[in-house]
Amino acid sequence: FYIGSAIEFDKKVQKFFQDTNAFVILEENPFNEILDKVIQLLNRLYGKKLILRWQYNKMMPDRTKSELAHLYFNPKTHKDGIPVRPIENTMRAPTTNISNFLDE
Repeated sequence: FYIGSAIEFDKKVQKFFQDTNAFVILEENPFNEILDKVIQLLNRLYGKKLILRWQYNKMMPDRTKSELAHLYFNPKTHKDGIPVRPIENTMRAPTTNISNFLDE
C-alpha cells in the first residue's frame, strides 16, 4: 500500500522517462490508424487464403470494444526511494486478439 503526493509521483514518472528514453509521448492519437491497419492486414491474409475464416474471426478486433494501449505506473514500495514500475495495458488493443491467437 502506498500513500504519497501526486506531485512527487509525477516527478518519479518524469525521471523514469528521462533516465530510460524507452517511451515517447504521442502528440496525436494513432488508434484509428492502428485499428485500420490491423483490419486491412487480416482482410489481405484472408483474401489470399493464408488464414481460415475461423482464424480471421478469432483475430479480428471489435471496433466498439478496442482502445489504444496505454502506459501507467505502479510504485515499487519495497525499494529504497520508491521508484516507479511502468505497466503497459494492452488488454483491449487492436492487436490483442492476434497476440492471444498466436500464443495458443
